[in-house]
Amino acid sequence: MQETIYRAPERIDGNNAAATQEAMLALVAEATAAGEGSMFVADMTDTGYLSSAGLRALTVVQKKMRAAKGSFVMRNVSDSLRDLLDVTGLSGYLPIE
Repeated sequence: MQETIYRAPERIDGNNAAATQEAMLALVAEATAAGEGSMFVADMTDTGYLSSAGLRALTVVQKKMRAAKGSFVMRNVSDSLRDLLDVTGLSGYLPIE
């Protein structure tokens, strides 16, 4: 399985969510061009803050990968971001490794 890894910024909020989403979608297009079975990895090592705009960007990427019969996963998610995903109900939709 081919993995495409995106290293997310420290913050994904209203100031950069659109640009972050565009960058991730460009990588999704490359990953899915190779065919079914590709995986998109959002490396959250540096990310300490996600606003609702940041959550939306991640859900858009997840939706695109599913539509292309690929996979999406978030790696190196901090405990505070994991709590946020749990509270918003997105922890079941946005897979975490």
